[in-house]
Amino acid sequence: MKSSMKVGIAALAIATAAMSTAQRIQVQVDGTPVRFANSQPQYINGRVLVPLRGVFEQMGATVDWDQRTRMVTAHRNGSDVQLRIGDRVASVNGSTMNLDVPAMVVNGSTMVPIRFVSEALGAQVGWMEATHLVSINTGIGTTGSVTTPPRNLRRILVRQDEIIPVTLDHTISTYDSHKGDTFTATVRTGDSDTYGDLPAGTKVEGHIAAIHNRRNDQPAIIDLAFDRMRFTNGRSVKLDGTLTSLEANAVTRNSNGVLVARNNTNGKADQRMVYAGYGAGAGLLVGVLTKKPLETTILGGAIGYILGQVKHDQNAKQTDSITLNPGTEMGVKVNRDVAVSW
Repeated sequence: MKSSMKVGIAALAIATAAMSTAQRIQVQVDGTPVRFANSQPQYINGRVLVPLRGVFEQMGATVDWDQRTRMVTAHRNGSDVQLRIGDRVASVNGSTMNLDVPAMVVNGSTMVPIRFVSEALGAQVGWMEATHLVSINTGIGTTGSVTTPPRNLRRILVRQDEIIPVTLDHTISTYDSHKGDTFTATVRTGDSDTYGDLPAGTKVEGHIAAIHNRRNDQPAIIDLAFDRMRFTNGRSVKLDGTLTSLEANAVTRNSNGVLVARNNTNGKADQRMVYAGYGAGAGLLVGVLTKKPLETTILGGAIGYILGQVKHDQNAKQTDSITLNPGTEMGVKVNRDVAVSW
């Protein structure tokens, strides 16, 4: 990759705080590669954006740019599309439509979402994951064109130490749940239809790594591990995730609006958190200095660390059991980058 492109991508990340890692993306129109002289296609917030010129003109569209209004207008075979830089709504043949990612200016080039504009202009869009190829079929039947079914051009990237806020879908209790039992939780998106790159309805699947009621001087414990993310279209991806708190002392929010684990006094994000049987029936979320499930560690040392964290809390009276009800909010700390495209 050219150094100028790396510099451009870095500048965009600072300017928009919305770009995931750069990918070399190819584009074909009816089987003919599109050549990009300067700015290249890019993933931005899970969507493929391309320079305004080149792709759509190769499709036979006329494209206009109004510097004063910052409006992009494309016309092809009776279809008209208008997008204004920075707006999340567009006009298609006079009807208003929402955009996941708006048109934007990157290093002097106007970038637009390729799937939205191409399909609005009557073309079929496909994505070949293995080669990072966007295939646009205009319907003119050019010999050698690549025909692929229309699919969303979406890329999801969740980075190490990012926190996914979720709500529990099932009851987990030290009374009747067992080590190894599986469960699901739903990603919280708030008032938006996404959280970061994760679409609304995304599920996180996990299992109980350790669980027991109060044992003499050992508090009741629930330790959860998170193994997979499953999306509404049926696609899923492996996940290495551990339990964490959503409290301000445990997380901070980055410029993309995504929660990230705070570093502890040792300069590292807390390795693991568990529910311990103190306070209310849902227990307290407390940290343990280990990456492994609690019952595979030296339990005595972990219990001592837990006791040290709660001893100053006057309300932290020990309880015999813990019950996590549906709707319980918790955080999933991502221990390895997760990336998936479709």
